[in-house]
Amino acid sequence: IDNIPIKLNAAAILREGALYQRKMEHELKRIENLLRGAGDPSEFLEWQKQMRGKDLEEQLAEIECRRLQGKLSHEEAVLAHQNVIQENKKKADLMREEKAELMHQYAEKRLQEQKEMRELVEQVVEGHKNAKQAKIKLQKYKQQIVQEVCEENRELLRQALEEEEEKLRKRYELIQQIRAIESLPSIRHKFVDLTETGGHGLICEMSIVELRERLALLREAQKAAEEEKRDQIIHEKQAKEQLLLDKLDQISLFRAELGRAAALKQEEKKRKFQPGERSMKDERILNLQKKIVEKTMERKKQAGLL
Repeated sequence: IDNIPIKLNAAAILREGALYQRKMEHELKRIENLLRGAGDPSEFLEWQKQMRGKDLEEQLAEIECRRLQGKLSHEEAVLAHQNVIQENKKKADLMREEKAELMHQYAEKRLQEQKEMRELVEQVVEGHKNAKQAKIKLQKYKQQIVQEVCEENRELLRQALEEEEEKLRKRYELIQQIRAIESLPSIRHKFVDLTETGGHGLICEMSIVELRERLALLREAQKAAEEEKRDQIIHEKQAKEQLLLDKLDQISLFRAELGRAAALKQEEKKRKFQPGERSMKDERILNLQKKIVEKTMERKKQAGLL
């Protein structure tokens, strides 16, 4: 187990062992078909894989073009929005100046109206001054009545609380007396013979000594059954561990073979393709990237002006 590079649990070992077993059966079936004269579909599958790779590259290039076009449209929209903001700013400055002039005129008009209202209010205040003093006297009289009523209610509440405390004290004393009577120990003496039966006239009636012996026999039988079950579990566990060890050996062999096969396949791919061969970008992508850079610089310049 220490030679395995990755630590696996029992379920993972069994899953991987079953996977490699299915692969081995598939490979044996393929070899058997080849021996019978059937063709090897690996070359066709490799060509199909290459064609799919080319289609995928074309799709990715098309997706990249669409993404760059969207980004270019976004930059143009942002630039147009900045131009609109600049025009609105000029209009807002003009409207702010006109509004300031109107506010100045409105302020002068309001000052004149406030002056006239102040004079009118002074005349009205003189008329209401006497009514205000009478209202203050009435309020003080009401407050005095409320204070007297509160003091009377407080005295009644104090008397009620004292009566309730007296009732609770008497009830607590009565409960204490009852508990003291109940706590007195009751002394009972009775001799018990453990070898005698209960005398109920039953056939299966046994004494306490016989019951204890029967219980001891049952415990010994239960202990023997548990020991047997424990031994069975240990044997099953050892068999399972041996199975896992065999699976691990098989998995190690399969991994080594798959690694060698992958290395051989990689070497074959390197021989097929030249080392200096690279995929060039589409001309459309380069043009779109150039336009995006130009629009971005123009947008940043416009943002600096704003």
